[in-house]
Amino acid sequence: MAFAFSGASALAEYPEKPLTMLVGFGAGGGTDAIGRKIAVEMEEVLGQPVVVVNKPGGGGLVSWQELVAAEPDGYTMAIFLPLNAAIQKYLKTSESWIDPLEDIRLLGMVNADAWGIAVRADQPYDDVEGFVEWARQNPGAKVSDGGPATAYHWAWEALNEKYGLGLKTVTYKGGTAGGLKAVAGGEVVAAGSGAPEASSMARAGLVKMVGIAAEDRNPKAPDVPTFREQGFDFIFGPSRGFAVPAGTPDDVVQVLADAVKAAYDSKGYQSHLEKSGQGGWYLTPEESEAYVESVDAEFKSLIDSAGMLR
Repeated sequence: MAFAFSGASALAEYPEKPLTMLVGFGAGGGTDAIGRKIAVEMEEVLGQPVVVVNKPGGGGLVSWQELVAAEPDGYTMAIFLPLNAAIQKYLKTSESWIDPLEDIRLLGMVNADAWGIAVRADQPYDDVEGFVEWARQNPGAKVSDGGPATAYHWAWEALNEKYGLGLKTVTYKGGTAGGLKAVAGGEVVAAGSGAPEASSMARAGLVKMVGIAAEDRNPKAPDVPTFREQGFDFIFGPSRGFAVPAGTPDDVVQVLADAVKAAYDSKGYQSHLEKSGQGGWYLTPEESEAYVESVDAEFKSLIDSAGMLR
């Protein structure tokens, strides 16, 4: 009984000091923005600072390596992208890849964004069908991705496999922004991009979106149709949630998961989603675990089909 009361007292005091949130991408990007917005709202719930530390590299891998090496005491968490982790796992992009099914515990998902196709504004087609037909007639055409360890690269690979295209991917410095500039300059025929990311160049008449791989249109780009609307059953895009190291106690995970949910529901975070055009999508820890398992299996199959499984 004394032990039980001691444990309850320890939980009641958690957290007793500031928490660290690792963000595996540079400051100013979409992942960083979500991490910082959630961190601010979590502080209100937890009563302690949540300090964001950017650890860019490897499509998030550098931050996840640090996460799994941290003490599983609830004071270190990280923003987590299941697609990137599955890609890294099966491509073995590093000897120190992490296994999302074994090395972490999920606190919940808070975002899902849709991948889409941006082409130069003067192209003769305006829809996915036109792009697909053009690509079939021009095998080897170059498109911009976000690097071989990213979801945006494998979106092109999935499109190639599903629709019999022969597109070749090129990676530009600056990720999506660099790829969009390459499209406008005629260096590549298309770039993988979310509708909000391409909106400023679209308004300037430099690029146009032919479709997004989402369930529904993005309210910030209501004129861009989904792939499904155009007869292509293709949904693809990065999602973001939060994780702690495996071995973190259940009661601590519950406290953090509740804080993530409260942060997701907050006016501040919902306002951010509305203003940025990033997609809101919440999953509980249990739902997140099931989702990660499905993503893991899907990407293992996709990478195996590409002959790159390691």
